[in-house]
Amino acid sequence: MSSVLIVGAGLSGATLAERCAQAGAQVLVIDQRQHLAGNCFDQFDQPTGIRVSRYGAHLFHTNSQQVWDYLQQFANWRPYEHRVLVRHRDQLLPLPINLDSVNLFFNQQLSDEAQMRQFLAKKVLALPQVRSSADYVLSTLGPELYEAIFRNYSFKQWALDPSELDAAVIKRNPVRFNRDDRYFTDRYQALPEGGFEKLVDNMLAHRRIELRLGVDFQQFRQTAAMKKFQQIFYTGSIDQYFDYRLGHLEYRSLDFHFETLPQAQYQPVGAVNYPDERYPFTRIIEYKHFYPLAQPVAATVISREFPTWDGEPYYPVPRLRNQRLLAKYQRLARPLAAQGIHFLGRLGSYRYINMDQAVAEALKLFDKVKGNKRVS
Repeated sequence: MSSVLIVGAGLSGATLAERCAQAGAQVLVIDQRQHLAGNCFDQFDQPTGIRVSRYGAHLFHTNSQQVWDYLQQFANWRPYEHRVLVRHRDQLLPLPINLDSVNLFFNQQLSDEAQMRQFLAKKVLALPQVRSSADYVLSTLGPELYEAIFRNYSFKQWALDPSELDAAVIKRNPVRFNRDDRYFTDRYQALPEGGFEKLVDNMLAHRRIELRLGVDFQQFRQTAAMKKFQQIFYTGSIDQYFDYRLGHLEYRSLDFHFETLPQAQYQPVGAVNYPDERYPFTRIIEYKHFYPLAQPVAATVISREFPTWDGEPYYPVPRLRNQRLLAKYQRLARPLAAQGIHFLGRLGSYRYINMDQAVAEALKLFDKVKGNKRVS
């Protein structure tokens, strides 16, 4: 029977731990933090009873029937459709940009997709190639919306001009030519009752899974215990695994400033973006929108997000310099798969993936390894 080490107790690690344990393996899960669920970790704010995510908003959405069915085993889910507004001067515009956003911003009364396309056709720039985030916005919305909504926000978030960012960054939320103001359009959009920490706790509740929190992998790998594992699934930063021997990949982090306010509601939706350079933060999250309280409370909890290069690595920076360095690390990692060492998750793959993608890729990797009879 195989012995498996999972490094990281987030959704990627929890999925693999659960699958390996069900397949008969003895599984050890370690995490350097003192809590489960990685960046999805949430907890009750004791004075108000509001469920708060320590590392910003985490909202589950997926079109994958496989992922949705898999996660149903570990929690009851309540529907939640996320909405985001962006503050421009004294206006709040729906984001992603849609028909109402364009009408409000340009003071128009466009009524349908055809009129919106015809109007924007006079605004956009005809570019020979669309390579960067700047190219994408300029060629689909034009310079006015680019300057007002996207340029400063991207610079604050990434410390890079949008012309230096891959177009895939902004394409995560494409333009809408209707009045759909939902941030996501996936078939399934919901939050686990009891929060994401409870979800992961349930995923790890198997007699063949041992959990150790507050354990640093860089120290643990030096111990004799490492020799017993036939499989290692690593969800930390891939460059850290190799002791940064080829250099550091870039990650953006966030500094969260929480505040409890003596009012029932601070803003009309869960997230409001602040692209204006006068604001040093990128957005304000109000957590009460995600898990409404059974009884009204005349208080609310918000957090302002200040992007930084310091702190936990949250966002891989999608530019050419990092893509080239990642390719070098992947060449180091490739032969390790034959030794039972695998890299996954946002940090392990150095990709900006959603929660459902993390679960889907963990399930796929498990099937691949099990097919090779390395987990029995």
